Amino acid sequence: MGTLFWLYCFLILYCVDSAQRNFRIVVDHISTKIFDTKTIETLGCQVDQSSNRSYVNCHMLLNREVGKFDARNVLDFVRPNGQEMKLYEGRLDACLLLGSIQKNRLVNIYSKTFKRFSNVECPLKANFNYTMKNLYMDEQDFPSFVPSGTFRSLIEFYLNQTFIASRAIARGKVMPRL
Repeated sequence: MGTLFWLYCFLILYCVDSAQRNFRIVVDHISTKIFDTKTIETLGCQVDQSSNRSYVNCHMLLNREVGKFDARNVLDFVRPNGQEMKLYEGRLDACLLLGSIQKNRLVNIYSKTFKRFSNVECPLKANFNYTMKNLYMDEQDFPSFVPSGTFRSLIEFYLNQTFIASRAIARGKVMPRL
């Protein structure tokens, strides 16, 4: 009887977790800015919309090797009624972020997705074409309910703890799936 109970619980949780999400995450625009041209030669991103999904493609070329750098992440969300929320703000060792599981679920989703679609590995090499191809946010990675609204994601990369090297800002929305 106990085995049947646990099997039943597992099936319920599996069905809830694998249910099609009723929302879409749309990235509208990404802007990038280089502050340290001695370290970063090129950095650019573009967003392509295809098959009801936003795909992000980025490239970066460095002039010198970078062994350690920090990433400051901020995720702001605005609901349709105008209520603003800061979902996350933090600063982490970027190599640590790429190499391990994070406690914060949003950071963990981003880290896992970034690793899956990019060729970035620490230490960063000079004159190597780093790319991120067709990155998309899989709605199945998120909770079954995410409210509609707009978001702004800011990522700043720092060298030597204080010197900002570059910034990327993504803007988009969470909208109902039709």
